[in-house]
Amino acid sequence: MPFTTWGQIVNIDKSDTSDYSLKTKTSFNLSSGLEVDKQQITLWDATNIGELMVQKNKELFLLAASYRFTYNGPDDILNAGYFHLRYRHHYKDKFQPEPFLQYQWDNKRGLEMRALAGANIRYNVWKGDTWEFNAGIGLMYEIERWNYDAVDSTKLPANISPITNHLIKFNSYLRLDWKASSNSDLAINVFFQNGFNQFHPRIAPHVSWNINAGKHVGFSVSYSGMYDDSPVVPIHHFYYSLSNSIVVKF
Repeated sequence: MPFTTWGQIVNIDKSDTSDYSLKTKTSFNLSSGLEVDKQQITLWDATNIGELMVQKNKELFLLAASYRFTYNGPDDILNAGYFHLRYRHHYKDKFQPEPFLQYQWDNKRGLEMRALAGANIRYNVWKGDTWEFNAGIGLMYEIERWNYDAVDSTKLPANISPITNHLIKFNSYLRLDWKASSNSDLAINVFFQNGFNQFHPRIAPHVSWNINAGKHVGFSVSYSGMYDDSPVVPIHHFYYSLSNSIVVKF
């Protein structure tokens, strides 16, 4: 179940190999973990991620949500999450519309909120038994509000009021899926976003390796990177995350 909240780009793409069905098909994946350490103070750390996919005839709906937090006693070290809704019509055709909505926050980066709405045209370039290649291109409208909580004190400007941006952006992605064996698959995604006034892209690669340990249990290893050519506030241009998780499927 490859997801990433780092970098404000969410990957909830999911390969589908089943036939169109007049009956409603529903699948749900859940990854959840909680760690509590008691020393001088109590450290709470949790990651909760869920994805719901609903198929009916030639319609496909994807709903994803994530909430991550780390509390060190009374201190909020990390609080991040998102909600994402995506819809595809005739999702097995070569070309298909792909509208989406998203809301997100990430205090580690200073992102108070990000809300966006957009639509892609998705192109199923190649689909076989082992390999699948897809691409998408479209537009989105986003509202972002950033603060300076994650900025080094030496880089703080005189005015540290939160910054709110309203932007229309070009949005695109490439996705390659490889079914390495009957119980494992590898997915590689590259996302690209840029405004229309200047060339300051956000580029986000994402790689996930998923292994099925049974019908309802799996293991996932994922890498997510982010390069932001012009951050809204003076923070690092590049960062990444590497994670592994147990996934429960219904």
